[in-house]
Amino acid sequence: MAERKPAVPWQRGRLVFGGLLSVALGALTVVAGLGGTTGRLALLVTLAGVILTLVVDAFFRREESIHHDQNQLTEISAALAITKSLADAPAECQAFVREIAEQWIRIDDRNSAILLKLREARQRAFTEDMRDLANGQSPLGRRQEFRPGILPELTKMTALSATGNDYWWTGRDTTYLAAERSAVTGGGLTLHRILVLSNSELDGAMLGVLREQLDAGILLDVVIRDDVSPLDQKCLTGDRALVTDKGGIVGVVIPGNDGEDAMVDAGHFTINEDRIENTRDILQTLAPYRTPAADLLKRHPEPEDG
Repeated sequence: MAERKPAVPWQRGRLVFGGLLSVALGALTVVAGLGGTTGRLALLVTLAGVILTLVVDAFFRREESIHHDQNQLTEISAALAITKSLADAPAECQAFVREIAEQWIRIDDRNSAILLKLREARQRAFTEDMRDLANGQSPLGRRQEFRPGILPELTKMTALSATGNDYWWTGRDTTYLAAERSAVTGGGLTLHRILVLSNSELDGAMLGVLREQLDAGILLDVVIRDDVSPLDQKCLTGDRALVTDKGGIVGVVIPGNDGEDAMVDAGHFTINEDRIENTRDILQTLAPYRTPAADLLKRHPEPEDG
């Protein structure tokens, strides 16, 4: 809380000025008066001036005190609001805020202009990110950000894989596929993937990928790009996933790139209703073109050894 400020000179001089003015008025009364009552009248004028000075000083002091108390009340109210917010927050949030406060003080103690400037930028960026999350959306820094760590929190996921399907046979999918298998078999996730392929991509390596995903418990459909009408080709221009988490919240994931331009096309997650409906429309449009991967594999049986 703010300490009471020391009185300024004009405040300290109110009594002195009032007292001297009262004495001066009494002296003038004596000089200008006649008769034996002049002395008593001068005394009364002096006393009245002193009393008036005290009353005026008391009035100013009261106003200053009220203003000071109002400032203190504002500070107390702000402190109580912060305290209530922290008290209402979960224990994880309280621990996080305490750590932030400790690091904040350490930066202050270093008194580095560079660190203070960097902290200001980090604070602004973090506040914006948290505001986005509270509003139900968030940028994804790279394609991998959404993957293994979030899967256990989902109950349903319908993923359209329409671009960059080399991902599935370059070995980069190993960790993600293991996480999907774990979420499906142990976490109760219903995972439906729609894999868009061209006829030329449907080779032995890709058939092996289909078998791996089916073995992981994924509900897998294939869309042959060449069979999609020109009017519906617009649905194949990007990957996306419609997800439902364990809190019952539905959202859309638009993954970013794996390449160096990931920050340009970073992707995002949102619970915006328009984006959700747009994704549902795309999935519905592609429904007639889907073929269960299991049926596709029956047409291309795995060659026998030997």
